[in-house]
Amino acid sequence: MPQIINTNLASISAQRNLDNSQKAGDRALQRLSSGLRINGAKDDAAGLAISNRLTAQIRGTNVAGRNAGDGVSLAQTAEGALNSMRDSLQRIRELALQSANGSNTDLERSSLQEEVEQLKSEIASISEKTNFNGQKLLDGSFQGKTFQTGANVGETVSVSIAKVTEDTLGTALNNGISTSSTSGAMAAGDLTINGVAVDAATAASDGASTSEAARSSISVAAAINKVSDMTGVVAVADATTVRGGNTSAVAAAAANNLTLNGIQMTVGGSGQAANLAADLQGVADTINSYAKQTGVTASIDINNLASGVTLTAADGRNIELKGDAVQASAGFGLSEAGDKTYTGTVSLVSEAGTSFEIGSNTGNSLEHAGIEVGTYSGSNSGVNGGTVSANALDAGDLTINGVTVGASLAADDTASSSGKAESAIAKAKAINRVSDQTGVKAKAQATQVLSSEFSATNAVTGLTINGVTIDDVAQATDVGGQMNNLVEAINDKSAQTGVRAEVVDDNQYQLIAEDGRNITVGGTVTNSGFAAETTRGSITLESAGTIEIGTANGDGPGAAGFSIGSFGGAETGTLLKDIDISTVKGANEAIKGIDNAINQVSKVQAQLGAMQNRFEATISNLAVQSENLSAANSRIQDADFAAETAEMSRTQVLQQAGISVLSQANSRPQQALSLLQ
Repeated sequence: MPQIINTNLASISAQRNLDNSQKAGDRALQRLSSGLRINGAKDDAAGLAISNRLTAQIRGTNVAGRNAGDGVSLAQTAEGALNSMRDSLQRIRELALQSANGSNTDLERSSLQEEVEQLKSEIASISEKTNFNGQKLLDGSFQGKTFQTGANVGETVSVSIAKVTEDTLGTALNNGISTSSTSGAMAAGDLTINGVAVDAATAASDGASTSEAARSSISVAAAINKVSDMTGVVAVADATTVRGGNTSAVAAAAANNLTLNGIQMTVGGSGQAANLAADLQGVADTINSYAKQTGVTASIDINNLASGVTLTAADGRNIELKGDAVQASAGFGLSEAGDKTYTGTVSLVSEAGTSFEIGSNTGNSLEHAGIEVGTYSGSNSGVNGGTVSANALDAGDLTINGVTVGASLAADDTASSSGKAESAIAKAKAINRVSDQTGVKAKAQATQVLSSEFSATNAVTGLTINGVTIDDVAQATDVGGQMNNLVEAINDKSAQTGVRAEVVDDNQYQLIAEDGRNITVGGTVTNSGFAAETTRGSITLESAGTIEIGTANGDGPGAAGFSIGSFGGAETGTLLKDIDISTVKGANEAIKGIDNAINQVSKVQAQLGAMQNRFEATISNLAVQSENLSAANSRIQDADFAAETAEMSRTQVLQQAGISVLSQANSRPQQALSLLQ
């Protein structure tokens, strides 16, 4: 081995190893001093990115918990005020009972009325002054407030508190209205609510329906809601339901295709009529297996199998059925053959405690909106309309409380697969667009399609519901089993179609779209019990007062499923502000009014209690989330002191050894000098 002095390789190697051990020791010291395994991106770049996201989630969850706590505090504040208000109402009732007694003179009743006036003033003061963080709670202005109860965008809870004042307490009135299924796309003016014309229901309002979205309850509700600020009425798309017809057998042949909301599925029969329930359940199970794709679930009524399979789209989207599995002559049970789209209904609700009027500015029938023309009166009064028509709601087709409702827009129905502008969803939204003017809100009701008698054991293939093909329908040996298989197949696709199926009786089942979307049945409908067609839902209107339905176009508001007229129950009792117990008659009227007022206050208190429970459940859930997320972040971010202490001890020994070895390596070249002696 050569002896060299210019390059000391042993020293270089010792220096490198000493440097490495020093860096490892420094890293261990840093982790021990900070308590963190990751002190910089160089320690673990991927881990740091994950930790940052988890930290954001943890901190956001903690803030959301505090937000929910604010919601609890707000509800408790309002409830406390209502408790005081209730005590005053109870005292007024006592005074009214005392005044109604024949032993009192007019002078004594006048004295009792003076105390009533003071109590009424106190109730008015409570209503006016009760606030949380500067926001008044009981004067009717606390509407649609959102509480951020999650760590991400859109994770909110909407809170509204009813108006509780002396001019709203005391009368008992009807609750809300629902439309029938829409019969056509609602055009602008087809529906008016409180004199405000609702715009046309458009397919753009319905992102769920796969066909005829403009006629879906989603689109109708969207059109209504676009003017809800003007009408004071809000529309909500109800579930769309398709009910099967009388079912007695399912032919035993090759499987048939069913397309449900654009998703294709195969529903099969067994060839025997011995077990109708099993067949129907098989159909429902197949449909339900596509539920996530179709948004439609299928169900059967074990006690009434003849009703076939019921499809439901909970969000009100249209239910579109296609395929040979829908033929009326086969087991699915619809009365009409051919591809068809079914729409849901819309519910309208008035927020202001006032009546609302339904009408139309167009010459079209109000059936486009599924609502009857009229005035709907009462606190939380309502109108249940018929099925919305197959036409989109045009602006002016419907008027509510003199307000023209605009056209239903397809964009408002994100659930129906087709005919979106005609759906109950779109029409409800059209109504709600003017709810601030009408005081009426619309809600799309569930769309339902009932099958015809399920009478075959043939396999069902190629059936589509809302553009989703219903396949994988197990073939049963009897009619009942085949219908069950079809319901199951439809429900398997309900997430895609927005439609579920359920058995109605021994021979029938129905399709239901809970959100009011259209139900479009298509494809190969043979043996399915349904015709290939689109069924639209209905709309429910709700208002705190009278609802007057009309039209601004002269054709009527039928596109929204409503008829012209005034709707709502007669008021009973006396408003708190008008109570006068200075006479026996007035005292008796006051008792009715106070009983109504106490019921109204109790209802609001119940809503506040439910709100508190919801927020408290949210807080509990968020606390668990924060705990689990913190544990996950700790495993990534925090240092293991046992491991890091061992690492520090190891590097300290290496440092000592390295320094000793480096000293020896540096002296090695001196050995070469002995050769010069």
